[in-house]
Amino acid sequence: MPRPFRALVPATAMILLLLSLGCSEKLAKQKGLTDADLMARGQQKSDQKKFADAAEAYQMLLERFPNSPLAPRAQFGLASSRMNLQEFIEAEVAFDDFLRLYPADPKVPDALFLKGELLQRQIQEVGRSQDKTRESIDTYKRFLEKEPDSPRSAEAASRIKEMRKRLVLQEETVVSHLLSRKLYESAEVRARRVFEEYPDASPTPTLLSLLAVAMEKQGKKEEAAQIRKTQAEQYPDTGVKEQSAGTSIEGGAVSRTPYRPRKERYEITLQPRYIASKNIGFEGGSKIDLDTTLGFGVGFGYNFTNNIALHLDGSWSQSDYKAKIATYSGSDTGTTTVDGTLGFGTIAANLSYYFLEGPLTPFVMGGIGWTWVDSNIPSGPPDQYCWYDPWYGDVCQEYQHTYTENYFSYNLGLGARWDMTSAFFLRGSVVWQWIDLGRAGTTDFMGGRMDLGYMF
Repeated sequence: MPRPFRALVPATAMILLLLSLGCSEKLAKQKGLTDADLMARGQQKSDQKKFADAAEAYQMLLERFPNSPLAPRAQFGLASSRMNLQEFIEAEVAFDDFLRLYPADPKVPDALFLKGELLQRQIQEVGRSQDKTRESIDTYKRFLEKEPDSPRSAEAASRIKEMRKRLVLQEETVVSHLLSRKLYESAEVRARRVFEEYPDASPTPTLLSLLAVAMEKQGKKEEAAQIRKTQAEQYPDTGVKEQSAGTSIEGGAVSRTPYRPRKERYEITLQPRYIASKNIGFEGGSKIDLDTTLGFGVGFGYNFTNNIALHLDGSWSQSDYKAKIATYSGSDTGTTTVDGTLGFGTIAANLSYYFLEGPLTPFVMGGIGWTWVDSNIPSGPPDQYCWYDPWYGDVCQEYQHTYTENYFSYNLGLGARWDMTSAFFLRGSVVWQWIDLGRAGTTDFMGGRMDLGYMF
C-alpha cells in the first residue's frame, strides 16, 4: 500500500466496515438460509467476480454452520476471495486456518500453491527484508511434497529457483556491506554459508569476487588466489563486467551500493531557483519590468511507482522592478516612474512522470498552485504590536502593511533526474509558470530549478 494513504486506513476501514455490516445485516435478515444456500451464494458471487460479497457469504456459513460438511469449501473460498481482494494479511490467515483445520482435504495442494503465490506477491526488493521470500519458498516446497508430479510442479519448482536466486543477491548485499565495514572474517563466513545453503544458485561471480577480497584482507593469499582462479575458469567473461557492475576495490575495501528503486519512497528537496526577466503590460499603458533574480524552494514528495511521483513544493523569490505608471487628471494624462522590489511566494502540487525506471531519466512535470505577490508598497500607516519577553519585559515593534494579492497559477517543466546513490539525487529542469493576473491576463514566467534531494 502506498505510504501516503496509510493515514487514511482507519477511516477507510471504518467506512468499509459500516458498509459490510449493512450488507451483512441484510443477509442476516434472510430467514431459513441453509449452509447450501450460503455456499451457492458464495460461488455465484465468485463467478461474478464480486469477491467481497462472496467472502461475506462464506464467512456467514462458517459462523452459522462451523461443523457443516461444506465448511472446508467455505474456508477455501473465503481465503481465495480475500486474495482476489488483495487483502493479503486476511487471505494469509484464512489459508493458514484452512491448512490447520482440514489437513486431509483434497484442496490442500491448491491452498498451498495459492498461498505460495500470495506470499510471492508481497516480496520486497533486494536490500530489504526477504522474510516473505523464505515463507513462499517453504510453502511451495510443501506443495511439491503433496503433488510432486502434477502439472503445476514445474511452475512451483521454477518459482522456488528464482526466489533462491533473489536470496543469493540479498546475501551478496550483506557480504558487500560487511566488507565495507572491514568485517572481513564475518564477510568470509557469510559468503561460505551462502555456498552451503544455496548450492543450486551459487557460486555467482560476484559472490566469488567478494569472498576473494575477504580472504585477501585476512592475509589468506593462496586461498584467495584459488578462488579467483575458480572464478576465472567458471566465468571467463565476467571480470570486467563485475568491476563495472558496482563491485570495486578501493584501498582494499569493497564498495558496492546497489541501486534502490524510487517506488513507494518519500523524498525531500532543496531547490535553488532562477527566474528570468519579464516585461508585463497593463491596461491604460502602465507596464512593469522585472529583473532577473534567484529564488529558493523546498519540497516534499512521494513516488507511487518508479515513473510517477507527486510533490508539494513551496518557493520564494524577490525581484527588483521598474514600473511606468499611466496617470491622468481630468483630460491631462502623463506617466510616472517608480522603482521597488516585488516578493513572490508559490505553493504548488506537482505531478512528475519519469520516462525511465532507472537512476538516470528524463522527466516531465506539471502542477497547479497559488501565488502570493507582495508589492512592498505601504498600504496604510504602520501598526504596532507588542509582546512580553521574560528577559526584557514588554517589547513593541512596528509592522508595515503593504499591497499584496493572491493569484491562481500553474506550471510545466522539462528536465532530467539522476539518482546518484540509493538516497541522494539531483533533478534539473526548465520551468514555465503561468499566473492569472486578473485584468492583466495570464502571464508566463520562465525559469529553472535544481533539486537537491534525499530519498527515504
